[in-house]
Amino acid sequence: MQIRPHRVLGLTGGTSSLLAYSLVLWAQTRGAPAPVAALRGSSGVLAALTGVLRFHEPFGRFRVLSAILVATGVVVVSVP
Repeated sequence: MQIRPHRVLGLTGGTSSLLAYSLVLWAQTRGAPAPVAALRGSSGVLAALTGVLRFHEPFGRFRVLSAILVATGVVVVSVP
């Protein structure tokens, strides 16, 4: 089978995803949902930066615009 060599990596990724989602749900029960959602949205920008710095992916206009929009949304949600 083709899956066997990658099963540990796949299970690790799946478990990490489940834990991350559980953490978001827990955080939303403890505080205001808007800042939690803003923080969750900013993780996409961090993932894009990781792709650029670690995996040498291009950081084109679309990603720059997306990062600006997410950052703007975080600021808008965070300002009382």
